[in-house]
Amino acid sequence: CPSRLLVGAPWDGNGQGDIYKCSMGLQNSSCAKANLGAAAPWLRSSAGRLGMTLVDSKDGGFVVCAPLWSQECGTSVFSSGRCVQLNEELQLMGTIAPTAQREWGGMYWDILGCATLVSPCPPPGCSTYMDIILVLDGSNSIYPWEEVQAFLGNILGRFFIGPGQTQVGVLQYGERLVQEWALGQHPTAQSVLEAARNLTRQEGRETRTAMAIRQA
Repeated sequence: CPSRLLVGAPWDGNGQGDIYKCSMGLQNSSCAKANLGAAAPWLRSSAGRLGMTLVDSKDGGFVVCAPLWSQECGTSVFSSGRCVQLNEELQLMGTIAPTAQREWGGMYWDILGCATLVSPCPPPGCSTYMDIILVLDGSNSIYPWEEVQAFLGNILGRFFIGPGQTQVGVLQYGERLVQEWALGQHPTAQSVLEAARNLTRQEGRETRTAMAIRQA
Protein backbone atom coordinates (compact mmCIF):
# COMPACT_ATOMS: atom_id res chain seq x y z
CA CYS A 1 0.00 0.00 0.00
CA PRO A 2 1.23 3.53 -0.63
CA SER A 3 3.01 5.37 2.18
CA ARG A 4 2.04 8.77 3.48
CA LEU A 5 3.99 11.72 4.75
CA LEU A 6 2.82 14.17 7.40
CA VAL A 7 4.16 17.70 7.01
CA GLY A 8 3.97 20.37 9.69
CA ALA A 9 3.04 23.83 8.39
CA PRO A 10 3.50 26.22 11.33
CA TRP A 11 3.13 29.38 9.21
CA ASP A 12 -0.13 28.27 7.63
CA GLY A 13 -3.18 30.47 8.23
CA ASN A 14 -1.40 33.63 9.43
CA GLY A 15 0.68 31.65 11.88
CA GLN A 16 -2.02 29.50 13.46
CA GLY A 17 -0.46 26.50 11.73
CA ASP A 18 -1.73 23.12 10.57
CA ILE A 19 -0.48 19.83 9.15
CA TYR A 20 -0.75 18.29 5.69
CA LYS A 21 -1.16 14.62 4.77
CA CYS A 22 0.69 13.73 1.60
CA SER A 23 0.48 10.47 -0.31
CA MET A 24 3.72 8.97 -1.58
CA GLY A 25 4.64 6.43 -4.23
CA LEU A 26 1.71 7.21 -6.51
CA GLN A 27 1.70 9.08 -9.77
CA ASN A 28 0.26 12.59 -9.38
CA SER A 29 0.58 12.45 -5.58
CA SER A 30 -0.92 15.36 -3.66
CA CYS A 31 -1.21 16.78 -0.15
CA ALA A 32 -4.41 17.46 1.78
CA LYS A 33 -4.73 19.93 4.65
CA ALA A 34 -5.94 18.45 7.95
CA ASN A 35 -7.88 21.63 8.90
CA LEU A 36 -7.34 21.10 12.61
CA GLY A 37 -8.66 24.57 13.35
CA ALA A 38 -12.19 23.35 12.61
CA ALA A 39 -11.92 20.64 15.30
CA ALA A 40 -10.03 22.81 17.81
CA PRO A 41 -11.35 26.41 17.56
CA TRP A 42 -8.82 27.67 20.12
CA LEU A 43 -6.15 27.30 17.42
CA ARG A 44 -7.62 30.31 15.62
CA SER A 45 -7.26 32.59 18.65
CA SER A 46 -3.47 32.82 18.54
CA ALA A 47 -0.55 32.50 16.13
CA GLY A 48 0.67 29.42 17.97
CA ARG A 49 2.59 27.86 15.05
CA LEU A 50 0.86 24.47 15.20
CA GLY A 51 2.98 21.89 13.42
CA MET A 52 6.32 23.18 14.61
CA THR A 53 6.51 19.94 16.63
CA LEU A 54 5.11 16.71 15.19
CA VAL A 55 5.84 13.29 16.75
CA ASP A 56 4.39 9.80 17.03
CA SER A 57 2.50 8.93 20.20
CA LYS A 58 2.49 5.59 21.99
CA ASP A 59 -0.98 4.56 20.77
CA GLY A 60 -0.13 4.80 17.07
CA GLY A 61 -1.44 8.32 16.62
CA PHE A 62 0.35 11.64 16.62
CA VAL A 63 1.01 14.65 18.82
CA VAL A 64 1.17 18.07 17.17
CA CYS A 65 2.20 21.14 19.15
CA ALA A 66 1.70 24.88 18.88
CA PRO A 67 4.58 26.09 21.10
CA LEU A 68 3.78 29.80 20.70
CA TRP A 69 0.08 29.57 21.55
CA SER A 70 -0.84 32.35 23.97
CA GLN A 71 -3.80 33.22 26.16
CA GLU A 72 -4.87 36.60 27.52
CA CYS A 73 -5.83 36.65 31.20
CA GLY A 74 -6.92 40.12 32.25
CA THR A 75 -4.01 42.40 31.40
CA SER A 76 -1.52 39.54 31.13
CA VAL A 77 -0.58 37.35 28.18
CA PHE A 78 0.71 33.84 28.90
CA SER A 79 2.57 31.97 26.16
CA SER A 80 2.18 28.46 27.55
CA GLY A 81 2.01 26.53 24.30
CA ARG A 82 -0.51 23.80 23.56
CA CYS A 83 -0.65 20.44 21.80
CA VAL A 84 -3.29 18.22 20.26
CA GLN A 85 -3.39 14.45 20.13
CA LEU A 86 -4.58 12.86 16.87
CA ASN A 87 -5.46 9.28 15.98
CA GLU A 88 -4.20 7.51 12.86
CA GLU A 89 -6.92 9.18 10.79
CA LEU A 90 -5.83 12.61 12.06
CA GLN A 91 -9.01 13.02 14.09
CA LEU A 92 -8.73 15.13 17.24
CA MET A 93 -8.62 12.98 20.38
CA GLY A 94 -7.73 15.57 23.00
CA THR A 95 -5.89 18.73 23.92
CA ILE A 96 -2.67 18.61 25.91
CA ALA A 97 -1.77 21.59 28.07
CA PRO A 98 1.18 20.83 30.36
CA THR A 99 0.84 24.14 32.21
CA ALA A 100 -2.88 23.86 32.97
CA GLN A 101 -2.96 20.89 35.33
CA ARG A 102 -4.36 22.85 38.29
CA GLU A 103 -7.11 24.37 36.23
CA TRP A 104 -8.58 21.50 34.27
CA GLY A 105 -10.48 18.43 35.25
CA GLY A 106 -9.52 15.31 33.41
CA MET A 107 -7.00 12.52 33.45
CA TYR A 108 -3.23 12.46 33.46
CA TRP A 109 -1.50 10.60 30.71
CA ASP A 110 2.18 9.78 30.41
CA ILE A 111 3.16 10.94 26.95
CA LEU A 112 6.43 12.13 25.49
CA GLY A 113 8.12 11.09 28.72
CA CYS A 114 6.33 13.60 30.99
CA ALA A 115 3.04 13.74 32.86
CA THR A 116 0.58 15.95 31.00
CA LEU A 117 -3.11 16.57 31.24
CA VAL A 118 -5.42 15.52 28.41
CA SER A 119 -8.84 17.09 27.98
CA PRO A 120 -11.20 17.16 24.99
CA CYS A 121 -12.11 20.79 25.67
CA PRO A 122 -10.29 24.12 26.15
CA PRO A 123 -9.99 25.33 29.76
CA PRO A 124 -13.27 26.86 30.97
CA GLY A 125 -11.70 29.78 32.82
CA CYS A 126 -8.65 31.96 32.83
CA SER A 127 -7.08 31.09 36.17
CA THR A 128 -3.33 31.51 36.17
CA TYR A 129 -2.38 30.41 39.71
CA MET A 130 0.92 32.24 39.40
CA ASP A 131 3.01 33.33 42.38
CA ILE A 132 5.63 36.02 41.75
CA ILE A 133 8.39 37.05 44.17
CA LEU A 134 10.24 40.24 43.23
CA VAL A 135 13.70 40.74 44.74
CA LEU A 136 14.75 44.41 44.89
CA ASP A 137 18.19 45.88 45.53
CA GLY A 138 17.70 48.62 48.15
CA SER A 139 21.36 49.34 48.88
CA ASN A 140 22.99 52.78 48.68
CA SER A 141 24.15 52.07 45.10
CA ILE A 142 20.57 52.36 43.83
CA TYR A 143 19.62 55.96 43.11
CA PRO A 144 17.19 57.60 42.60
CA TRP A 145 14.72 55.32 44.44
CA GLU A 146 11.77 56.92 42.65
CA GLU A 147 12.82 55.14 39.46
CA VAL A 148 12.69 51.80 41.26
CA GLN A 149 9.19 52.58 42.50
CA ALA A 150 8.12 53.56 38.98
CA PHE A 151 9.65 50.38 37.52
CA LEU A 152 7.92 48.25 40.15
CA GLY A 153 4.56 49.88 39.47
CA ASN A 154 4.99 49.42 35.72
CA ILE A 155 5.76 45.71 36.10
CA LEU A 156 2.97 45.00 38.59
CA GLY A 157 0.43 46.89 36.51
CA ARG A 158 0.81 44.33 33.73
CA PHE A 159 -0.33 41.35 35.82
CA PHE A 160 -3.88 40.23 36.50
CA ILE A 161 -3.72 40.27 40.30
CA GLY A 162 -6.54 38.83 42.37
CA PRO A 163 -7.59 35.95 44.64
CA GLY A 164 -6.99 32.67 42.84
CA GLN A 165 -5.04 34.50 40.14
CA THR A 166 -1.62 36.13 40.25
CA GLN A 167 -0.22 36.94 43.71
CA VAL A 168 2.89 39.05 44.30
CA GLY A 169 5.40 39.24 47.13
CA VAL A 170 8.39 41.58 47.44
CA LEU A 171 11.77 41.14 49.14
CA GLN A 172 14.23 44.01 49.49
CA TYR A 173 17.88 43.63 50.35
CA GLY A 174 21.06 45.57 51.02
CA GLU A 175 23.10 44.51 54.01
CA ARG A 176 20.07 42.62 55.27
CA LEU A 177 16.95 41.07 53.77
CA VAL A 178 13.47 42.43 54.49
CA GLN A 179 10.17 40.93 53.38
CA GLU A 180 8.16 43.96 52.33
CA TRP A 181 5.00 41.96 51.81
CA ALA A 182 4.11 38.27 51.45
CA LEU A 183 2.11 36.46 48.79
CA GLY A 184 -1.57 37.24 49.22
CA GLN A 185 -0.98 40.11 51.64
CA HIS A 186 -2.20 42.53 48.96
CA PRO A 187 -4.90 40.56 47.13
CA THR A 188 -5.89 43.21 44.57
CA ALA A 189 -4.02 45.14 41.91
CA GLN A 190 -4.95 48.46 43.52
CA SER A 191 -3.56 47.35 46.88
CA VAL A 192 -0.32 46.08 45.33
CA LEU A 193 0.25 49.27 43.33
CA GLU A 194 -0.39 51.41 46.41
CA ALA A 195 2.15 49.36 48.37
CA ALA A 196 4.69 49.80 45.56
CA ARG A 197 4.25 53.59 45.61
CA ASN A 198 4.83 53.66 49.37
CA LEU A 199 7.86 51.35 49.37
CA THR A 200 10.90 52.95 51.03
CA ARG A 201 14.54 52.04 50.49
CA GLN A 202 16.26 49.92 53.14
CA GLU A 203 19.73 51.35 52.29
CA GLY A 204 23.03 49.74 53.27
CA ARG A 205 26.67 49.84 52.14
CA GLU A 206 26.68 46.18 51.06
CA THR A 207 24.74 44.55 48.25
CA ARG A 208 24.12 40.95 49.32
CA THR A 209 22.43 39.70 46.16
CA ALA A 210 23.28 36.01 46.62
CA MET A 211 21.77 35.98 50.10
CA ALA A 212 18.54 37.54 48.81
CA ILE A 213 18.18 35.06 45.93
CA ARG A 214 18.73 32.10 48.23
CA GLN A 215 16.07 33.34 50.63
CA ALA A 216 13.60 34.07 47.83
